[in-house]
Amino acid sequence: ASGVGGKILQVKQTVNSAQASEAVSDSVFEDISGLSVSITPSATSSKILVFYKVAMASTKGDYTTFIRLVRDSTAIGIGDQTGSSRPRVTTSVSTANTDYFVAQHTNMFLDSPSTTSATTYKLQWTDSYSQTFYLNRSVNNTDSKYYPTQISQITVMEVGA
Repeated sequence: ASGVGGKILQVKQTVNSAQASEAVSDSVFEDISGLSVSITPSATSSKILVFYKVAMASTKGDYTTFIRLVRDSTAIGIGDQTGSSRPRVTTSVSTANTDYFVAQHTNMFLDSPSTTSATTYKLQWTDSYSQTFYLNRSVNNTDSKYYPTQISQITVMEVGA
């Protein structure tokens, strides 16, 4: 439609406040449970603005954790291929070597899916060591003022062309 350029046409969000843990394998990207959202663009010229925040901790302190953004089954918003071993990720954050630290992965990416079909955006995580990741909580989950609980979310907005 005429005059819709740059306007937000729709917004979808998934918020995950559940505390969870998952064992991850060395350099294998796994879907983060509860962090996907679907949107059906109204025109092929629309862009989708994706925002996310992942609150996480890991059992191996002082290591870097990786998140990548995926549209349906394709990783998007990731770094260039510059070698055979380097992971291509959307964000990376080092976790602290403490049992109360919660790292924050945050980012935004403007995607051009060129479709009017339902499109799912999701987040995946990994690192370069097999370990356990914790979502929305610290490694230590004691009921104490030192061990916060948080939320993670993924938000998508259709932007008219």
